[in-house]
Amino acid sequence: MADEKKRMTLLIDPEIFEKFKKLAIEQNRTAGNLGTKLVNDFVKENFKQ
Repeated sequence: MADEKKRMTLLIDPEIFEKFKKLAIEQNRTAGNLGTKLVNDFVKENFKQ
């Protein structure tokens, strides 16, 4: 059986979210996909040994 992915909710200011969406569009991503990438990259970078 595949691992179940977990959902995370973030609360951010509307102005920041609009800017974040623009960044995602520039990278041909959705805001959710960009958020996932950033969280994954952050965790991987901070758990390097």
